[in-house]
Amino acid sequence: MNFMGRVVTNTMIKCVFSQNTRFISCWSCGKDAPTLVSNLFCPNCKSLQKPNKSNNYFKVIGVQETYNLDPNVLAKRYKELQKFLHPDKFANRDSKELEVSEEYSSLVNEAYNTLLEPLARGIYMLQLKGQEIPEQTDHDPEFLMEIMEINEAVESAETEADIMKLNKENKSVIESLQTQLSSAFSDGDMKQVTKLLARLKYYTSIENQIQGAIRSKGQASSSTRLLGGAPTTIERCPIVAQLLRERVQYCAAVVLTARHVLSAAHCILADPTYNNPKLWKIRVGSSYRTRGGVLHDVKTIITHPGFDKRIYNNDVAVIVASKPFTLNKYVRQGTIPKPGTETKENSKVTLIGWGVTTNDPNSMQPDQMRYATLRTIDHATCQKRYSNLSATITEAMMCGGLLDQGGVDGCYGDSGGPLIYKGVVVGLMSFGYSCGHPYYPGVYTKLAYFSDWIVNTIRDNK
Repeated sequence: MNFMGRVVTNTMIKCVFSQNTRFISCWSCGKDAPTLVSNLFCPNCKSLQKPNKSNNYFKVIGVQETYNLDPNVLAKRYKELQKFLHPDKFANRDSKELEVSEEYSSLVNEAYNTLLEPLARGIYMLQLKGQEIPEQTDHDPEFLMEIMEINEAVESAETEADIMKLNKENKSVIESLQTQLSSAFSDGDMKQVTKLLARLKYYTSIENQIQGAIRSKGQASSSTRLLGGAPTTIERCPIVAQLLRERVQYCAAVVLTARHVLSAAHCILADPTYNNPKLWKIRVGSSYRTRGGVLHDVKTIITHPGFDKRIYNNDVAVIVASKPFTLNKYVRQGTIPKPGTETKENSKVTLIGWGVTTNDPNSMQPDQMRYATLRTIDHATCQKRYSNLSATITEAMMCGGLLDQGGVDGCYGDSGGPLIYKGVVVGLMSFGYSCGHPYYPGVYTKLAYFSDWIVNTIRDNK
């Protein structure tokens, strides 16, 4: 999951990488490290070690080399790696170590994205066997005619029911091909693997066409996507603020009073050293993450005492500015819901922030504020889906996105940003699995659950 800045202990690291034992000499201090077997950091100088480029993608991630790969296990390994490999963790470290982290994080991203997609995974496994899918693959005329007919059906689909029926049928074929591929790989029948992969390429192409048709019919309009979506201005969203750590925008926030902003606790508690108010500043009144508005020093930070960094429960914090904000058309106070207020399922809500616009934690954040329109998701449905990842969705959380469609979501840099329903801030961006994932929606701190705590905290911390 996209748990920004979560801390991983050495014990956890050793557990994750126990399968990837290797003996190396440290690039930084040059010492032989015969005990450097399971963690990625030199036991002598604590520097991050360079990736072993002789490892295939399965070994890079630390999963079993099989086509029938459990996506939940893959996702768990990926997130465990990126929790401490991401370059943001090394921004204040030696430039060489930062380069190593960028190289390693990029390799992990490449490995994850390849193994995640069934077609890419199969082609990669075929390449590991020294084989490729021929550019010109012979197919029987009956198969090619079937593909042509499906393409025509997608192009001529006029209603939502038509396109969703085609979507269901195509997914069923793809699932059948994946089952056959798993058996062919297990049997070592590379001729059959090649044939099945060539067919899977056609049906994957059809799937992309269908998804494009779904978007064109308004179910996932690209104009509403935060990932590459629509810019907006502070005049339209004057309740939005920024939290800057060491003068770099780190999270979004919400103006509550002339002295207080609200954000996610995990932004502050991602690292034990982050809880120092001197490290932070608040920017208000600007559409841009790098300039404009007014910067304010931070006097006090109060994170919820029940914040659980393992599952991001009670993910809320109040930050007190050293001096009052000047309230005007660029800086206004936001409104939170009354205690116990429920936002109905499938309600249209708006997320605002400065998060990345592609599903890549290494991509650049946009300079201008952006917004996305999404829908609230049934709590029980969200709980059930995240249970597949052994993640807990509590009563203090709510979920939002475009279920089974994806593409609309918060992403890296949006944490703490407001989720707004009819002018009321009902949630704060907290976490999610990937960004814009069709199966796993974004998860938000449910502010109606914390209204009393927020009001009391503001009252007690002027």
